[in-house]
Amino acid sequence: MTPSSKSIALPPTAPDPTVPAPVKFGLIDLALLAMTVIWGVNAVVVKAIYVQIPPLVFMSVRFVIAGSLLLAILWGTERSMHIDRKDWLLLIAAGMVGTGLYQPLFLSGLAMTTASNTALLIATSPAFVALLNRLTGREVLSPRGWIGIALTLAGVLLIIEGGAGFSLASQSLLGDVMILLGSFLWASYAVLAAPLMARYSPLRVTALTTSIGAAPLILLGLPAVAAHDWHQVTIGGWSALFYSAVFAIVIGYIIWNNGVKKIGGARTALYNNLIPVIGAISAALILGEALTPLKIGGAAVIFAGLHLARTARVRV
Repeated sequence: MTPSSKSIALPPTAPDPTVPAPVKFGLIDLALLAMTVIWGVNAVVVKAIYVQIPPLVFMSVRFVIAGSLLLAILWGTERSMHIDRKDWLLLIAAGMVGTGLYQPLFLSGLAMTTASNTALLIATSPAFVALLNRLTGREVLSPRGWIGIALTLAGVLLIIEGGAGFSLASQSLLGDVMILLGSFLWASYAVLAAPLMARYSPLRVTALTTSIGAAPLILLGLPAVAAHDWHQVTIGGWSALFYSAVFAIVIGYIIWNNGVKKIGGARTALYNNLIPVIGAISAALILGEALTPLKIGGAAVIFAGLHLARTARVRV
């Protein structure tokens, strides 16, 4: 065989490290399910704690606890907080978007609008992640993935309709806008953090972005913290504060970033849409609210959509 007739072996194309290959359901999915339970309960906890601790004070103290604990865990496990100089701008941007801007919008919006509105508006985050990834040319979902996203959103609508229903009352409109903007910012955080997690551990990215974003929130809230009457905060209030800091922030954020690293931002964000399911089940078990056929049907549709989008392929 002449050299010209030989087949020329081309080097394989290196996979984009920021685009995880589709994998079967596994431990990361179980962890993400646990995260939805934590965040579903946290929504109830936060609404209840505002009676004793106002949002600005709550936010500041929560991030003092969460930021300190995250940095301590990072140092205790990795003995390093090193980030290359070229990555600091992206790290700061991710921290400010995912914590510094998102948290005030979400917590303030939650105080102004209904739980039903919040659940529906947060359900837009998977679509925002998918759209942002498409614009950046990374982790582009197949039609199967988009159908899955649409199904999870439809499931959320069914659960809300089976409960109190969606409200467009004027007093909650500003809160709705803040929640929707917060949902976009959280999606942006998933997209910004993905390249960082191709080079650093999810724990390091979580600890540093959260601490960076929390710094201005803590400083902003210090006067209100000092002026607050802490004697009227009950043991239940303190327990709720620590739950929200340790479970919803420290554990929840670590699980979220592990999900983004292993299965991608769009598929991780889909698990947010299970939060209304957790809320409906919790309300039935704790408050005795009825599990209506619409709620049960909505939960089934969400799980079907989650399966479709979770197992969909991505392309670059």
